[in-house]
Amino acid sequence: MTTTSVPLPHTDLEEGIAPSTASEFAEDMDRLSDNNLQIQEVPSLTLMRIEVDPYSEAARRMQKVLGAELPKAPGEVSGDKKAQEIFFGTRKVVACLWVHEDTFLVVSQVDPAKLGRALNSALGKDPGLVLDVSFNRSVLELAGSDIAEVLARTVSFEENAPKFFGEGSAWRCNVGESEVMLWRIGEHQYLMVPRNSHTPGVVVSVFDAIEEVKDA
Repeated sequence: MTTTSVPLPHTDLEEGIAPSTASEFAEDMDRLSDNNLQIQEVPSLTLMRIEVDPYSEAARRMQKVLGAELPKAPGEVSGDKKAQEIFFGTRKVVACLWVHEDTFLVVSQVDPAKLGRALNSALGKDPGLVLDVSFNRSVLELAGSDIAEVLARTVSFEENAPKFFGEGSAWRCNVGESEVMLWRIGEHQYLMVPRNSHTPGVVVSVFDAIEEVKDA
């Protein structure tokens, strides 16, 4: 399958604001990318962490803001499961990823300030949290016909995720000692979301795996 990579928009706080660390590796990403394996940063996405009981009245109000139900189980992605509308920007849609119980990651191009205000208004005084983590996460796109081999050498799953999980699902996993979200958005296309502070180690691990696959 031929994959199309489209750089993309973004936002604020959680353990401090930091600039993207993935951009420091842009030249090496270009050098290592070829027809069978590609790695690049996807900049400027809006990333929101939501903590709420998905069966609560507050969640129902928030779902109206998002235009999508919150996922109910590990691996589940609701909204735009394969991110195509998010990538190509034809609608202001969102995807909601299950992180762990009562915790979700919202991925969108919607203006972060507007989305944050709307979600906080929907939450109201009910228990929960809305946190813009856009500046504290990196988003890496990994693609190509050999990407499954790279991931097999790079990631380990914390939960009982299938070894090759289906398109439109996302799982929490580890790259070394760093926790990341791994979202399969196409047959040979994934988004990997580490914390900014963990991104250098994650990127180096992926680089090592790419070189191993190329040398095999």
